[in-house]
Amino acid sequence: LQAQKQAEDGDDLPLNVACIFSPPAEGNRDVAQLQEDLPQEKADNRKEPNRKKEALKAIMADYNRQYGVNFDIGTFDLYYQDVQKRIKDQKYSNSDLPHDKKIDLTIVVDMLLTGFDSQYINPLYVDRHLKYHGLIQAFSRTNRVLHGAKPCGNILDFRDQRKAVDDAIALFSGEAGERAREIWLVDPAPVVVEKLS
Repeated sequence: LQAQKQAEDGDDLPLNVACIFSPPAEGNRDVAQLQEDLPQEKADNRKEPNRKKEALKAIMADYNRQYGVNFDIGTFDLYYQDVQKRIKDQKYSNSDLPHDKKIDLTIVVDMLLTGFDSQYINPLYVDRHLKYHGLIQAFSRTNRVLHGAKPCGNILDFRDQRKAVDDAIALFSGEAGERAREIWLVDPAPVVVEKLS
């Protein structure tokens, strides 16, 4: 479908999509160490680990074809580093680094939600329940400003977590109630969509 749409309108560039989640560690010390800070990843790897591993192999094979690289489960850490670098390389214009070498959309489970900063990440689409520290950490991936081009981050929450967001903001902002909301939150999605239309 994407190829058909692009053929109809040659100006549309295809989206470059990457997916990152850790495989079952199976003795790989780098992956095991990585999962120490990723409780969801660790739990997911207990259920149908072979199915998850096969899915990640297919994802990595597609990534290898897209970017002309050669990663596999055994070199997962290098794959992870490559994904991070391509996300951060958004700072270059298409004339400096062609679009087909960049990543437009990254799908993650637990990875890249803490300790990863890029001014170019915007927006964040959330499709899992988060709370407190994990919620603030994930949402904070979008808060790195970029001169006039990105005065704030945008978050689209598919899980309707208003109470969890309010609780986390009140807890970590040091402010109470509506004052905490004023500090962190802007217009809800329908208002933003209307402004962008």
